[in-house]
Amino acid sequence: MAVNPLLSVYRANDPYEQLISAIISIESQPKLELQAKKAEQERLKGVVKDFDSKLSALHSLLKTLTDPLARPFQGKSATTSATEFTVSAGDSAALGTHTLEVKRLASADTRISKQYTSSGSSLRSFFDTNGAQTFTIRVASPTDTDPNNRLDIQVTVNPTGTTDEEILNEIATAINDAFQAAVDAGTIKSDERAYASVINETSSTARLSLRSGKTGFTYRLEFVDSGAGLLSELELSNNVVASGTGGGQVKYVGTSETDSELNSQFVLDGLTLYRDANRVTDALAGVTLELKQISTSPADFTITPNSNGIKAKVEDFIKKYNDVLLYLAGKSNVDGETETRGDFAGDPVFSGLRFTLRNEVVRKVSGQPTEGPHYITDLGITINNDGTLTLSDADKLIQAVERNPQAVESLFSGSDGIATRLLTHVETFVKTGGIIDQREDSLEASIRRLDDRIADFEEQLARREEQLRAQFARVQETIALFQGQQQFLSGFLYGGGTFF
Repeated sequence: MAVNPLLSVYRANDPYEQLISAIISIESQPKLELQAKKAEQERLKGVVKDFDSKLSALHSLLKTLTDPLARPFQGKSATTSATEFTVSAGDSAALGTHTLEVKRLASADTRISKQYTSSGSSLRSFFDTNGAQTFTIRVASPTDTDPNNRLDIQVTVNPTGTTDEEILNEIATAINDAFQAAVDAGTIKSDERAYASVINETSSTARLSLRSGKTGFTYRLEFVDSGAGLLSELELSNNVVASGTGGGQVKYVGTSETDSELNSQFVLDGLTLYRDANRVTDALAGVTLELKQISTSPADFTITPNSNGIKAKVEDFIKKYNDVLLYLAGKSNVDGETETRGDFAGDPVFSGLRFTLRNEVVRKVSGQPTEGPHYITDLGITINNDGTLTLSDADKLIQAVERNPQAVESLFSGSDGIATRLLTHVETFVKTGGIIDQREDSLEASIRRLDDRIADFEEQLARREEQLRAQFARVQETIALFQGQQQFLSGFLYGGGTFF
């Protein structure tokens, strides 16, 4: 309800209202103390949340370091000085050096018609004699159960053009429309379709060109001619390499992956291999080859541990570990000069975690190879006086990785590894229902109780204010009555009045 402004002005200048306000202010001190306690509990809740964020970041990294599938320390890198190919390596790649020579790049299956005079009328005569034509183009559409699966796409052509170039364009359009319809219907994938176009070698000649969507012998084009032999008339389906003004294959299609010039051909460690594509993922386990151009001579490539990637992972571990340790140290500190105590000072649960983490990091890891590494310091990592870590000798870390990446991995993720040990302790804090959840629940419960007490106290103060206002109202009434009687008596006595 809106307060009358005149009433507000009156109350502000009313000595009784001023007295009521002073009394309420004094009696509100317990409420202010409750509000201060609530603010402190909310601040502590924020501190716990901040710590949870830092500890959860470390926990997530420890989970990755100890994940038998992720295996971040098993990362590999591949290097080569060759320009004819590129190479990349996955975690499963075996270390070693290999030799590669690119003999041929993979090509799409391209067919061309014989050369026509653009303004000629031979195709018009063919259709006038034979009418509409329907032929079939067969393309590869491998499935998981049948890698050799092939599908037939029917094309019907009934051109209206008069010149050979116009009719070639209508044939190209009919082919493209038929394949697009098959893609739209989900019969084939978009990269499995063929594409037709008309090429003008000169200003007065034209050819029909048909190209497969993918490279390699698997994705070769096959044909079933129309009844009147339109494809034969075009020489598009000729099983020979085109020459001169004739039609046929641009690259020799062949009869298998080994004799087809559509396939890439390369020599790997002395063995000749053939593939449909220039991107090869199945020649060496975990290795991807990208063939770029034909080699002039064999070139080497080497698979080594991904030292830089492992170094980055170790540096990430150091950062997240230090973040947790420094936060705990700052919140557990007691300053005798200023007589200030950190939020975790005297808390054996949180401050105790700091010493637990430090002990687990410096302790020897059992089950390691005789030559090590046995301690985190064997990786060029220095343990500072405050327990934090510093990668002071990166070369030492890289040498350890290159010498025995499995040993470096087990130093962290083995059954007694540093990350494994830390994870056990950290999980008790960050897991659902863990120590941090319990501490946050306790603080939230305390805040709710304080909210309830503050609300109760505010109601009590409101009742007290109304009570005081009622009491002062009665006092004012009494004073007013007394003043009225006093005025009556004064008027009677000094005005010559009489009782009788």
